[in-house]
Amino acid sequence: MPLFNNLPRTVLRTSFIAQSRAFASVAESVPKALPTKVQAFLRDFKSNEPVSIINLEKEVFGVPIRRDILHRVVVWQRDSMRQGTSSTKTRAEVSGTGKKAAPQKGRGKARVGDMKAPHFRSGGIAFGPKPRDHSTDLPRKVQDLGLRVALSAKYAQDQLIVVESLQNLESHKTRDLADIIKNSYESSKILIIIDELNKNLEMAARNLPNCEVIYVEETNVLDLLTYDKLLVEKSVIETLEGILKPK
Repeated sequence: MPLFNNLPRTVLRTSFIAQSRAFASVAESVPKALPTKVQAFLRDFKSNEPVSIINLEKEVFGVPIRRDILHRVVVWQRDSMRQGTSSTKTRAEVSGTGKKAAPQKGRGKARVGDMKAPHFRSGGIAFGPKPRDHSTDLPRKVQDLGLRVALSAKYAQDQLIVVESLQNLESHKTRDLADIIKNSYESSKILIIIDELNKNLEMAARNLPNCEVIYVEETNVLDLLTYDKLLVEKSVIETLEGILKPK
């Protein structure tokens, strides 16, 4: 027989009402909607000092870190980067005569054809590599997810630096940009993403081994994981959010 059958009905009703009120109070204290934004400092490029705070889309810069997705995207990228120009000559392509090297019978040795066979010195290569395309396929949704995960990893590790604009760089000299990176960004490997043409910045960064400048449409997972810090313009953030935010 159930235990509650032994209790008076009034006690059961009182207990049920108390539990209902407790659950209602807890439900009211929980926020109805989770925040859709994360925040980051908007910094000055030359001094790396915070100027203000901006909001970033959580669906782009705050997604869970998926190592498996990053691995798939990096493998896909590196497959596409392979030249595929390795080539060897088969027995039909090596130079040499097609004459039979020795009589078929009477020598007491193995029979021999022409000397271009793979088991002879200077002969052709059996099953060697030939020029081919090493690229593989990857769904576009996985590519976009990989970019969101990589950007979120940079944000989570405090390696994302957002500046108002990079157009105020007056000098095109490598020395001036190197001094800014050394004094403000601790001489780390830095990837700079711009939204529009910036001749001074591109010329200044051309001879810096630990600095690369790319356009927003060239953003890729391999570069994001290769460089220690990511420096982007505010307009780049808006462009990335517009492209990568799930519909």
